[in-house]
Amino acid sequence: MEADELHTDGNAIAGLLQEIFVAEFTTLERTCQSCGDRNPAGSHRSYQGAGIVMRCPNCGDVALRLAALPDRLVFELLGTWSRPVEPRPSGAALR
Repeated sequence: MEADELHTDGNAIAGLLQEIFVAEFTTLERTCQSCGDRNPAGSHRSYQGAGIVMRCPNCGDVALRLAALPDRLVFELLGTWSRPVEPRPSGAALR
């Protein structure tokens, strides 16, 4: 198998990514990369300055950085983010 056969581009997982990023953000759960605490996004503290920084409610480490530019939103997510999904039928693959 050639290396080119081992990957696709981001368009191949567009449906799955849309499921993640269209979800109600405050219900997403985050596990902090520093302290390991798991909390819903809505419980994180937000600070506004040149952009927005969300911090872990337990240890204060950065969870998200967000800047609103004139032509785009730029963001960085840190830690492990998850959201609950409906159980998939046995053997059903991710889209």
